[in-house]
Amino acid sequence: MDVLRPSILTIDGRQYRLNIGDVSSDLIESQNQQNLSPYIENNDFEEDNDDLDICMDGGQFSLKLEVPDVFYGLIIGRNRETLKSIEYQTRARVKIPGPKDNYLITIKGEQRSQVVAAKYKIESIIKRGRFKQSITHFISLPMVNPTVVENFLTFKEQVLENCGESRGISELLFQDKLRLHLTITCFVLCIQSEIKRATNLMKECEETIIKPMNLKSLDIYVRGLDYMNDDPSEVNVLYAKVNNPELQFLVDKIQIFFQNCDLAKPPRSDHVKLHVTLMNTSYMENASNINIHQNGRDTFDAKKIFELYNDFNFGTVHLTEIHLSQCYTTDSNGYYKFSYVATL
Repeated sequence: MDVLRPSILTIDGRQYRLNIGDVSSDLIESQNQQNLSPYIENNDFEEDNDDLDICMDGGQFSLKLEVPDVFYGLIIGRNRETLKSIEYQTRARVKIPGPKDNYLITIKGEQRSQVVAAKYKIESIIKRGRFKQSITHFISLPMVNPTVVENFLTFKEQVLENCGESRGISELLFQDKLRLHLTITCFVLCIQSEIKRATNLMKECEETIIKPMNLKSLDIYVRGLDYMNDDPSEVNVLYAKVNNPELQFLVDKIQIFFQNCDLAKPPRSDHVKLHVTLMNTSYMENASNINIHQNGRDTFDAKKIFELYNDFNFGTVHLTEIHLSQCYTTDSNGYYKFSYVATL
């Protein structure tokens, strides 16, 4: 069966795409002989999209859809197969922009429903592909004050002195003392309009979720160690633990807000994991600018660190701000640059 030209069954005026394993060859052949037009998905969602900026152009419905060029390859597909499938299934025409077209994909169709259907297919491809890109922004809670910084430097010095002979232990593993933070969720924002949308959503989150909790501030106690995998001798991320029910409730609500806006992936468990990263093998890789592992992510042996410092006290942070932070940047205060700062 040609997947781009699937067999179609018509029932009560509706057309249904058939999987070849589900029906007999006689039924498929009888339907093929009717010379049906290409399949179009049922557009029950069209009534919810009256606000789309669809206009008439040369007697056709037309929509300009802003799409970062990093996703063009996914939309086109190998030998243009994905693009052909979108056009075949929706009967719309999709034009991929050139370098001077400002990231605007043009969708045209004889019917409005065809344009809407193509838009949704393209957005579905983008959504799947977005989370495979490198993170560009993240929502962070700065966990930096003089006491925490001093205690972190003490921890770092003692680990290097007393555990330096353990496999993989290096100064390059440690977080920068002025970038200690707790991450709520991460984003991939490829173009300026996406950054602007995330900033506006952060403002909305501040007004609808953060401020109504009326917290004003939170005292966050940072104490104890844990790691991301199951074997303390094969650790790639070592972090300080945070246990605060009010903070957990807040960050879970923020996560769900951005998850519902299709910017954030669901967390691995039912809740956002509260942690302050102290050591990470990716820091070593970034610092040395080389790939330090061949098969999977590199690790270090943290058994002795846990034996000696499992209950290490890093101090208390008086939290008043939540940042939309920019990855791989440094502000004048040594922390990450921000796109927006929300207050409790």
